[in-house]
Amino acid sequence: MSRERIFNLPGVVTALIAVLVVIQLAVDLFPQSVGVWTLVYFSFIPARLAFLVAPNHVLRALADVDGDELAAFLNTAQYSWWTPLSYAFLHANWTHLAINSVMLAAFGAPVARRLGSARFLVFFAVTAIAGAFAHLATHPYDLEPVVGASAAISGAMAAIARFAFARGEALGERLNGQADADEEKPRPQTLARLFEDRRATVFLLSWLAANLVFGLLPQAPGGAGVIAWEAHIGGFLAGLLLFGWFDPKKGAVRR
Repeated sequence: MSRERIFNLPGVVTALIAVLVVIQLAVDLFPQSVGVWTLVYFSFIPARLAFLVAPNHVLRALADVDGDELAAFLNTAQYSWWTPLSYAFLHANWTHLAINSVMLAAFGAPVARRLGSARFLVFFAVTAIAGAFAHLATHPYDLEPVVGASAAISGAMAAIARFAFARGEALGERLNGQADADEEKPRPQTLARLFEDRRATVFLLSWLAANLVFGLLPQAPGGAGVIAWEAHIGGFLAGLLLFGWFDPKKGAVRR
């Protein structure tokens, strides 16, 4: 008699959540100076990255900011090239991490099963970076640090919309118990076909409406600061538009 595991997450998703937990543990258990150092060098601060591209524009825009505060951020601008990705591995607190971990397990698992471990990690990185640049485009002079994996999770949610509503698909689960059924997978729906599907359209519009509502909230759940909803939308759009490039069997059609 076979027994099903209660938690049947792909290994790459489990490992990713474990990494997020270990980082949060390190930030909490080590001296406060370590947490500050981690936030300074690995969180995404839009103005700091914008300063590398257009320093004069940033300095003029931030002329009224306290000099010490401005210097503290801009003096570390040269170390900010990796922050459009590294911010996704940091979280404001355990509540923020718990919410994102549950969401990553729920929406990352189907995408990881569909793409495989390596492609999923690249997809996670690309959507996280897209979210950071969407936030940069809308808040180029913002000195507030941005942290969290929400943009990448939003990308996974968008990816699910590309294949979950295809006929016969079951959120990336293996078909008929086979070890590898890639040749059986329906290809992801084109954007035109996706918007012709009422279920998919309702899903996309509901997600967009929810994020617009989140943008009106003064603070994220758990006291994690203001919700960077623009980053969510950036990650979501990247996942929606780019999923076909990551899908390993995008030309295969179920017969």
